[in-house]
Amino acid sequence: MYYYDYYPFWAGFFYSLGIELVTSSPTNRGIMEAGLKKASDDTCLPIKVLVGHLQAFKGVDAVFIPRLVSVEQKTYLCPKILGLPESVLGAVPEGIPVLTLNVNMREGRRSFLKELEKFGVQLGKSRGQIHQALSEAYKWLRHYEYLRKEGWDFEESISCFDQIMDKSTGDRIKKADNNTGTDELSYPEQDNRPTIALVGHSYLTYENYSNMNLLQKLKQKANLKVIENVKLEEIEAQHMSLRKKIFWSHAKKIFGAGNSYVSNLEVDGIIYLSCFGCGTDSLINDILARNARISHKPYMVITLDEHTGEAGVVTRLEAFVDMIERRLNNETNLSSYGECLDRNSSIV
Repeated sequence: MYYYDYYPFWAGFFYSLGIELVTSSPTNRGIMEAGLKKASDDTCLPIKVLVGHLQAFKGVDAVFIPRLVSVEQKTYLCPKILGLPESVLGAVPEGIPVLTLNVNMREGRRSFLKELEKFGVQLGKSRGQIHQALSEAYKWLRHYEYLRKEGWDFEESISCFDQIMDKSTGDRIKKADNNTGTDELSYPEQDNRPTIALVGHSYLTYENYSNMNLLQKLKQKANLKVIENVKLEEIEAQHMSLRKKIFWSHAKKIFGAGNSYVSNLEVDGIIYLSCFGCGTDSLINDILARNARISHKPYMVITLDEHTGEAGVVTRLEAFVDMIERRLNNETNLSSYGECLDRNSSIV
């Protein structure tokens, strides 16, 4: 569920401890169908995909499923993520043990370190080895964030960790250690195309099979903005405008980035990528939709589940882009006759 955010962290942690880390293959039809058969019907699509990935493991000594409670202070994760690993325990192949630990940053890094030390006892590692592995994990995470800031996509960034002992990669890691920039991701822009922002959970926006390769389709038709383009300071500023703070981590980022794009004149439209049955999305989407309506910003929601067809998604995407292009080309062609309408007018 947080693979696209923190995989480099755990890769660096286990690598430092001398433990081989094996990941499942990219999501495919077989993995999806296996998850649909095994997962509970009331879970969301990403959980069903996770169940399919768990069943794909063969010949491993253990499966690592951390209990993700909070990744930053004063926030929690989605209730369905909080229920891991118990809710997916039945999907783990028989005979393969499950390794887990609590990740709860609400209580600070010191509490997290204590959890890692307890986890190290299960792995047969000393406190000193765990401390060194934690330091290496943060180094890998900073390296990953640096590559994303430089414009690398997820696949390109991850490929570096397969060659982590290469000298050139090591140099980039050292450079990332000295980099204090924010998580920014940029794609080459073309002035003659509209700019569209895509907001949503990372396990949907970067999961190519589940979203039917939506990122690539968007980049072919428009200049693309994502959540990582918005600085953390801006997300916090947008969050402070609410009467009550959002206490779900992903929802907080989605709202902060989405609301920033609503008021950004360089962004011509916003697409909210959601999954059917997501409780946090039902709230955040409603807030963003209201704000977009007030600002007259084109806004579209794409809801995914196991029944979503690619043809329907492509049709809606093309219609949305065409609508934005017509608006950009014709919105300045105002008639010389008739009354001037204000922003709140609803009739012509």
